[in-house]
Amino acid sequence: MNKKILVISLGILITLTVIISSLAISSAADKSSKSDNTEKAIQELKKELQDLKKDMQDLKAGIEDIKTKLTAKPPAQPPQEQQVEAIVSVDDDPYIGSEDAPVTIIEFSDFQCPFCGRNYKTTLPEIKKEYISTGKVKYVFRDFPLEFHKNAPKASEAANCAGDQDKYWEMHDKLFDNQNAIMVENLKQYAVDIGLQTDTFNSCLDSGKYAEEITRDLEDGKKAGVTGTPSFYIGKTKGKEKEVLGKKITGARPYASFKQVIDQLLTEPVK
Repeated sequence: MNKKILVISLGILITLTVIISSLAISSAADKSSKSDNTEKAIQELKKELQDLKKDMQDLKAGIEDIKTKLTAKPPAQPPQEQQVEAIVSVDDDPYIGSEDAPVTIIEFSDFQCPFCGRNYKTTLPEIKKEYISTGKVKYVFRDFPLEFHKNAPKASEAANCAGDQDKYWEMHDKLFDNQNAIMVENLKQYAVDIGLQTDTFNSCLDSGKYAEEITRDLEDGKKAGVTGTPSFYIGKTKGKEKEVLGKKITGARPYASFKQVIDQLLTEPVK
C-alpha cells in the first residue's frame, strides 16, 4: 500500500514538474516575444521621429526661402546708358501736344516691335498725363520699321493713310493694341473699325503712297544713330525749327528715365 502511494506521489510530482517547466518555458517565450515586439516598436518610433525631423527641416527651409523672397529688394532698373546728344529732324511727322511746348520728344518706333508696344502701354500714358496734356511736351512719332518685321512697313503706311482723314492717332493706337494682327487685311478692317472712308484708305494703302515717307524716316533715324526700337530723342523746342538737339534714350525705359530728362530740360533756358 505504501509502495502504491509512493508511486502515485512520484507520478504526481513528475507531472507537476513537467507542468511547471512548461509554464516557465512559455513565460520565457512570451517575454522574448514581448521583448522583440517592444524593440520593433522602438525602431519604428525612431524612424518616424527621423522622418518627422526631416519634414521639419524641409519646412524650415521652405519658410526661409519664402522670407528671403518677401524681403528681397526688387531688382534695380537697368543702368541708363550714357546719354548722347544728336540733332534730329522733326520732319512733318504727326505729333500730340502743343506745337510750342518747351520740350520735344521724338520717338522712332515700329508697330510690330514688342518693346515699342510696352512703351505705348506703360510709359507713354504717364508722359501724356504729366507733360503732354499740361502743354510741357510735344511728342512726335516717326517710323522705323525693322527689317525683320515684315508687316511693320505696311502698318506704318496704314497709320499715315489714316492721317489723311485726321485719324492718325486712332490708327496708331489700334495697331499697338493689336500688334499680332497687322497684315494688310487686318489694316483694312481697322480702317472700318475707326470709321474711315474705306475706299479712300484702301486706295492709299494699296498704292504705297507713304512708302517713301517711311523710307525717309528710316534714313533720318539712322543718321541720328538709331539702331533699334524704340529710340527717343528729348530736347528743347526751338520755335518752328524742324530739328531738335535731343538726348537719346533707347529701349522700353521706365517713366522715371524720361521724367529725369524732361524735368532737367524744363529748368534750362532755350539756347
